[in-house]
Amino acid sequence: MQKVSRVFFILALGLLLVFAAGCGNANDANEPNGPNGANGSNGIDDANGSESQSFAELTDQMGRNVVIEEKPERIVSLSPSNTEMAFSIGLGSRIVGVTDFCDYPAEALDVDKIGGFSDPNMEIVYSLTPDLVLAGNAHEEQVNKLEELGIPVLVLAPESIEEVFAAMNLIAEATGASEADKVITEITDRLALLDEKISTLSSEDRVQVYYEVYSDPLMTAGGTTLISEVISIAGGDNIFTDVAEMYPQISEETIIERDPSVIVIPNYHGFEGFDMEVILDRPLWNEINAVKNERVFNINADAISRPGPRLIEAAETLAPIFHPELFD
Repeated sequence: MQKVSRVFFILALGLLLVFAAGCGNANDANEPNGPNGANGSNGIDDANGSESQSFAELTDQMGRNVVIEEKPERIVSLSPSNTEMAFSIGLGSRIVGVTDFCDYPAEALDVDKIGGFSDPNMEIVYSLTPDLVLAGNAHEEQVNKLEELGIPVLVLAPESIEEVFAAMNLIAEATGASEADKVITEITDRLALLDEKISTLSSEDRVQVYYEVYSDPLMTAGGTTLISEVISIAGGDNIFTDVAEMYPQISEETIIERDPSVIVIPNYHGFEGFDMEVILDRPLWNEINAVKNERVFNINADAISRPGPRLIEAAETLAPIFHPELFD
């Protein structure tokens, strides 16, 4: 029952966010500049004594107050998840810089590159003359440098699906993008369709799942990760859901003891430990139910781990793997 309630909470929040966004759009339609400016902000222009209006004023996911004076037309993204969210709500034509790891959607591959995720080349960022930067919670140093130059920075740090919805709405509010409510509604509808099937399961019918993040050393996803949340939505129970650490190292003995009925591995390439046959042939693992029954499956690593609009795709991929009887 707890699992079902969790999904209902996500669905209800998604609908609430869409409703709130719709109300904001309606107010903008009735009052083009808003009651106190474009997004409710208010100020005085010292030159002529008239009201000056910022485009948006909002609080990001690190609790920072962000003021954006004019509608952003040149956006730089410092993380793949931010890039995916921004493209999904129709901002592709305004994104002028992304990291080397921003590989989705395909259009992102054609955008100027600014370097790595943890070490973006700030000289390149500055040269792109952004009027908005989408950062993550790992970019404190870069955020400080950008703020010193007067460049608005929106820090996004979603750690759950509902926080992904909130992040998408923040990007929309900061940029004037109009498609966030449409995208959130679509994802919410797909979650509801999935839940119609998954909610029929009893707790005993839910499959026990081991997700292998890395093979040497063995690492998994703890209970606070998006990976664990997606597994739960798809009708599985992460066998390490009781572990608070996000990506803990674990022992073979613990995996064997917890005896998962399904093993999921990300589709990284070039790492032997992520090959399905290697897992099936591991010494001592032949007593694990997932290995005995050859229930070892691949999934797109980015779709299940990046906080963005593709999390629903990961859930839709896993659900029929976990419960083929519900999807015949």
